[in-house]
Amino acid sequence: MKLSALQYCVGLCLSALVWQVSAATHPPSMFDVLIGWTANPVALALIIGGLLAVMAGGIVWFVSRQSGRQQSNDHHEAHHFYLEAFQANPGFEFVFSSDASLISMSNGLTSALAKSHKALFAYNLHELLEPESWARLAAWLESPKDGQVVKLTLVSTQSERVTGLFELQSSEHRNLHLARYLHLSPHLGQADTDSELLAVTLSSIGDGVICCDVNSHVIFMNPVAEAVLALLTEEVKGQPISEVMPLYHEGNNRPIEDQMAVCMRNQQTVSLPDSTCFRNHLGLEFAIDDSCSPVYNNSGKVIGAVMIFQDVTESRALKRKMNHLAHHDALTGLPNRLLLQDRLIQACKRALRNRHQFAVVFMDLNKFKKINDSLGHDFGDLLLKQIAQRLTDAIRACDTVSRMGGDEFVLLLDAIEDKRHVGSVIKKVLDRVCGQYEIKGVEVQATLSAGVALYPDDGDNAEVLMKHADSAMYRAKKSGKGGLQFYCSQLDDEAEQNQALEQAILDAISQDQFVPYFQPVINAVDGHIVQLEMLARWHKEGALVEASRFISEIDDVGALMTLQVKLWGQALRHFAQWQSRYPKLRLSINLAVKTLQQEEALQVLKSCLASYELQPQYIEIEITEKQLSVLGAELNSVVDVWREAGFTLAIDDFDAAHTSIGQLHAFNIDVLKLDPGLLDGLAGGETTSVVSSILTLASNLDIVCCAEGVETAEQARLLARMGCPLLQGYYLGEPLNAQDLDTYLTHHIEL
Repeated sequence: MKLSALQYCVGLCLSALVWQVSAATHPPSMFDVLIGWTANPVALALIIGGLLAVMAGGIVWFVSRQSGRQQSNDHHEAHHFYLEAFQANPGFEFVFSSDASLISMSNGLTSALAKSHKALFAYNLHELLEPESWARLAAWLESPKDGQVVKLTLVSTQSERVTGLFELQSSEHRNLHLARYLHLSPHLGQADTDSELLAVTLSSIGDGVICCDVNSHVIFMNPVAEAVLALLTEEVKGQPISEVMPLYHEGNNRPIEDQMAVCMRNQQTVSLPDSTCFRNHLGLEFAIDDSCSPVYNNSGKVIGAVMIFQDVTESRALKRKMNHLAHHDALTGLPNRLLLQDRLIQACKRALRNRHQFAVVFMDLNKFKKINDSLGHDFGDLLLKQIAQRLTDAIRACDTVSRMGGDEFVLLLDAIEDKRHVGSVIKKVLDRVCGQYEIKGVEVQATLSAGVALYPDDGDNAEVLMKHADSAMYRAKKSGKGGLQFYCSQLDDEAEQNQALEQAILDAISQDQFVPYFQPVINAVDGHIVQLEMLARWHKEGALVEASRFISEIDDVGALMTLQVKLWGQALRHFAQWQSRYPKLRLSINLAVKTLQQEEALQVLKSCLASYELQPQYIEIEITEKQLSVLGAELNSVVDVWREAGFTLAIDDFDAAHTSIGQLHAFNIDVLKLDPGLLDGLAGGETTSVVSSILTLASNLDIVCCAEGVETAEQARLLARMGCPLLQGYYLGEPLNAQDLDTYLTHHIEL
């Protein structure tokens, strides 16, 4: 069916009339703007409708009578007319292609940018837009979405620019896009002001955003803010921000002043306090962080405020956890050295200001290594946790108990009366903490040694007080009785002497002042030398110092293993030479129990033997009876390791005071060396009976006995008659250095 030109004209006129009625009730769509925006849209619509009708009629006429070329010319004329109508628009609008080429621009925008259409068409939008604006537009071009609002700033020179919110539309049939400047209905003032406020809101879409008017009433919330508050903008619009989002300080719930009002009153951006929190209407608590800023109109008047915030609940919780770990012991939860140092500094300031005393108590768990090694580190950790709990329960809330590490604890007793009061308090603490502990079904006895330093008598700063309390604790621990020791100046002198001794020991080791001496062990039947015992000696300032006078200090310095390795090397070198002449000769070496427990010590000694082509079965390891008792249940396993390596083992200084007959049988020991104290009064009935009983017991268990400390011929004769196979002592031979012993062996040994 064909339509006449008149029918086209009437139809288009009716369309224009419908458009006018629709425009009165509905805002024009963005592509409607292409028809034009003038002061009289009805007249323009009729004119355009008439023209369209004439053009349409002409098109029908030409279609039936002219070629496709003529039709293309008519379409070009229509396009040119529409283009002129669009450019006549006084608003801010422009059309662009997908490659960001500028197709057309309204006169209002060219005027604002002070450039002609021709001049502006020479630019690509990448050149007209500020970098941030271009980034937003480029992101939209990658995935065009009709109706999306983007904040853009167009610049032609340094002074001419247009900034605002542009609604973007895309044509489905043509590779063209329209950007239309938004004019919102005024709520707070001018339309430009609303656009700027909305621009700030939408530009922070990743964070929570809340906008308020000058009265701090909510007018807008973005989706992030709605999600956190669990409320929609429509539900809270017009309500005070202090009711919608009441802020308070974390921890004490103290309210925080309305920050929107603060920033508008001060006319500057304000940051939220570090501990800011709020609780939404569902009862969920959030920690937030960021700022509030005032919003101005073009005349510089404050017309509202915007809050931009981040949910930092998880990060703040992690920060609290990390801060707690940095200042507290991971095992017990007690304050660590760092936090204690800070509290000591504060205690010194308070004591100086209030003129009172306080005490620093350094505490150490006695024989913790034995517990840890014999029962395991997990067991030791559980014991430390229980001790920490008892210490915490035994002090006041104003006092501090801290774990320094290992088995060391420190008490800070604030505002004490006098020294006697401190003593009674600490004794009560020790009574409560020391005693039986049940861990994993095992009962253990735990005791502590304590050293006390008083402010200001023993020091006026944290460092000195800690040092003096530590010195007092060391004195209490060294006494072997534990308990309590107050600091006194004498401890400083002892500490200096100990420090000097430690340095002297280290220097002596490096200078090879420690050398091995050898004492003969005699066969009681024929008097022949069958064995040598290696003894450590220190050539100190021209004097020869026995091991009993320095071995504990070397252990305290931590140089025991270093010294032993050096002595082993020297002794085994000489012993290899002697054994090459006397193949049955044996050598005994004294070991501390902690050395016996070390796998490293066993491997080092085996390596030394191998280097001199010596066999372990000719080496006897001696451990004192008292030290063996320290091993407890671990003894058999430790002894078995050395026996399996080929060494024979002897109990030194045996007097049956620490070992029962049943234990002696279970230990599977090769040799018993009788304590020299058993030989005193050997001619008397009681002592003789004890020695005789031990010799009989050893014989029944197939254990060899050696009597140490034989000082007289009478002792040697009686022991031999009682059946003691081996004798050792100054009567039979003094300890000699390697050179003197070499001469001695030449005249006395017959193996």
